[in-house]
Amino acid sequence: RLWAPGTHLDVDASLNTAVARVREALGDSAGRPSFVETVPRRGYRFTAEVTSPTDASRRSGPVSGRRWWAAAMVALGLPILIWVALRGGVPTGAGGSGRSAGEGNGDGASVSATRPAAAAREQLLIARHHADRRSREGLEKSIAAFQSAIALDGSSAEAYSGLAVSYSLLGIYDYWRPREAFGPAETMARRALELDPEAAEAHLAMGLVAAVAHWDWSAAEGHLDRALALDPDSAVVLHLRGQLLSALGRHAEALAAVRRALEIEPTSPVISTSLAWLFFYAVRGEEATTQAHRAIELFPEYYDAWDNLKWIQLTLGNEAEAVEAWIRSDEIDSGDGEGVRRGYAAGGLERLHRESIEAGLARWESGRYQSPYDLAIEYAALGEVDDAMVWLERSFAERETDLVDLAVDPRLDVLRTEPRFAELRERLGFPAS
Repeated sequence: RLWAPGTHLDVDASLNTAVARVREALGDSAGRPSFVETVPRRGYRFTAEVTSPTDASRRSGPVSGRRWWAAAMVALGLPILIWVALRGGVPTGAGGSGRSAGEGNGDGASVSATRPAAAAREQLLIARHHADRRSREGLEKSIAAFQSAIALDGSSAEAYSGLAVSYSLLGIYDYWRPREAFGPAETMARRALELDPEAAEAHLAMGLVAAVAHWDWSAAEGHLDRALALDPDSAVVLHLRGQLLSALGRHAEALAAVRRALEIEPTSPVISTSLAWLFFYAVRGEEATTQAHRAIELFPEYYDAWDNLKWIQLTLGNEAEAVEAWIRSDEIDSGDGEGVRRGYAAGGLERLHRESIEAGLARWESGRYQSPYDLAIEYAALGEVDDAMVWLERSFAERETDLVDLAVDPRLDVLRTEPRFAELRERLGFPAS
């Protein structure tokens, strides 16, 4: 009843993840639960004593009632928000009078209308700030702030669009399983477009969902073209459109779009790093290297810039430079760049790729999400075609966003004569090369 037809969602994984977040918010333990008990083969049971607010206010415990409620709402906010979206939003009026914020008498009407609007705008700014960090914590905080904005103004297409993008990014960056992230992303994007069909950000959100959730290249391009027509100087739209055109092999158009985006937002680490990566996909290695170094000069602690430089240098055959970038990226990511140095000294690049594979397999087998595409890339780097194809198929089953770049990613060149690779490329609907 909640999800629209065609939404792809792993219900079991989503439920398990939601309960894990509830437990985290409550400080609960799956092994020794105080609140949420697992009932094998049945589901979950809430086990704590339930009291009235009056009784609860006289009790003390490890989590205050108000903080518990706030934390639980962050964990459970998605189902509530979907209900709000399907019901058409919430009233912005105060109290239980049933009036909208703009109703009232005399000057009080304008005051009551202004306060929710200002508060909603503040929550939108907070949400954008957190989303720009692109970390899991930042994106999840942005979702909470966008939800707060919607509670204040249920007709905000901007807030619904922002939610769609934040959910999408949680899947794109592998913080959540893609199938968990893209269901709510699509619901929010569609709601944004219903609220304001002429909002550039709503078309941006729909274009992103069409590309990463459905691999519907025509629909994605149509929405992004419309977003650009509505907001020609949007760096975000230009950047995303450039990434889409690159994936479709239209490299000159892609580079022009992302260069324009960087002119508009010259201090964006995401766009600066992305430009280097699109040079890489266009097989323009020297320009990719130069742009990667420019991004690193501006943003020396940005993980993606170093990780991209690592792969650019590996593909170009610049082993020493690649290893130094690998060490630096691991220092930023885990604080253990010396592990890379030791591995390389012990067994060269092959040892480093093997260690990456072992770590990824351990994550996968433990139940934590591991990008199958990343494992396929590591196997491809070792020339192990069969294993690479196994993990690309798993990437397809997960509906992983990295597959958007399958047709142009130079790291997969060793697979391109493989019939199974050609068949996967066809299933993804890429235009003939």
